[in-house]
Amino acid sequence: MSADSAGGTLNGGPESFVAGPENALVRTLAGTAAADELPFNPLVLCGPLGVGKTSLAHSLTAQRRTRLGLKQTIATSGADLARGLAHAIETDSVADFRARHHRCDLLLVDDLQRLATKPAAQHFFLAALEALLKRGSLVIVTLRQAPALTAGLLPMIASRLAGGLVVPLALPGPLARRELVRQAAARVSRTLDEQVVDLLAAGAAATRLSTAAKLRHAVLELSIAADMQRRAIRPTHAARWLAQQSPEAKDVCRQVSAAVCKHAGLTIGELRSKTRQQAVSDARGLAMYLVRQLSGASYAQIGREFGGRDHTTVLHACRKFSSLAKRDDGVRRVAEELTAQLVAESAD
Repeated sequence: MSADSAGGTLNGGPESFVAGPENALVRTLAGTAAADELPFNPLVLCGPLGVGKTSLAHSLTAQRRTRLGLKQTIATSGADLARGLAHAIETDSVADFRARHHRCDLLLVDDLQRLATKPAAQHFFLAALEALLKRGSLVIVTLRQAPALTAGLLPMIASRLAGGLVVPLALPGPLARRELVRQAAARVSRTLDEQVVDLLAAGAAATRLSTAAKLRHAVLELSIAADMQRRAIRPTHAARWLAQQSPEAKDVCRQVSAAVCKHAGLTIGELRSKTRQQAVSDARGLAMYLVRQLSGASYAQIGREFGGRDHTTVLHACRKFSSLAKRDDGVRRVAEELTAQLVAESAD
């Protein structure tokens, strides 16, 4: 892992994983994964869509394979593992399939939560996990949530995974976004003005470009436009492009309200009502905060979308949840998961 302004960059997989302050624990993973004697096993990377779990898992796999010269590594996904087991059963080759997974030097299973409705595949994975831990082979898995919170996961699997190193990942923060923009520019052989880097990094949340993939796509689009017009990428071009990406406050409010209501077990009517019940008030405040983060809409605009409330009400809610997100891990996690969910939905 090489030091940079974002904290660290882990290379070796399909993409680099940039670890900013929001993902400080990632900085310890390179040494952990490459060590001869594993201090932690398994390694569990958890977080919502778009935080870079898959890239990081493959980077760690590549580092250990290169560092130790491993010959037998398996990188799969929960869905592919279940399909592979079903095929092995159909073709009477379960013994071979089991042997490969029990004797490999490293096993990576991406999106393990895909096994939640497949008990046979879960039992197969549990047996493989036990065998690999016993022989000292590293197991890396990724999950949307922490093992104990993953619905449908066998308690024994959740327990075994929790006994390793569980690393929660968050969407890239300001420093990480700046580094991601620079890396994306270098990939297309461009050197961006620092003002352009600042604009793209700062505008990411308001335009739903907060995942690494979307930041790379933004730089690629700007680069293609610059090549076609035979010019450099200037701050005015970046600002104009960002303005075109900004979502409508009404659309963001509708999506955020639906997501928050589903999370809190409320109806849209309750969320926009005049009631001051604590549960409803908290959900409403969280929704206002998320709309502000995702759309950059004014407090007055947001107030109108939430039952005609005054802009000072929205301002108070945004300040409250911004502060809570900094000091309360539970609130921060909910905000990050809902934000990542909405960012992912906007790509569909």
